[in-house]
Amino acid sequence: MVSNQTKQKLPKHEKDYVFVEKQNQDMASIKLTSGPYTDIIYHYGNVQFAKEENEDGNLPMKFDYVIDKNYQNADTESQEFINHIGDILIQVMDQELNGRENWENSIKAPYTHRILC
Repeated sequence: MVSNQTKQKLPKHEKDYVFVEKQNQDMASIKLTSGPYTDIIYHYGNVQFAKEENEDGNLPMKFDYVIDKNYQNADTESQEFINHIGDILIQVMDQELNGRENWENSIKAPYTHRILC
């Protein structure tokens, strides 16, 4: 469960994270830019959805992630962190699947932000 303090700091929009490039990697990583996990860089691995809804009517999602950099030695295995990056994953997937016009414009600037990990 996410604490009330963390709920207020969960990503609200694309400004809470940026896409960064990692040297010799085809996929972009994500750098958190606000909240309790600022400056952590990670990327997603496999993403899966359950075949059936749970008793709450939700479709559970499972995903793997790899921490590229953790400058503040934050607990990246905590449920709070997993929920945090899960929310970002939902945002990114929603924007990609809905093909929002603003999505292309919103990633152009952050995507040019190059960090070689």
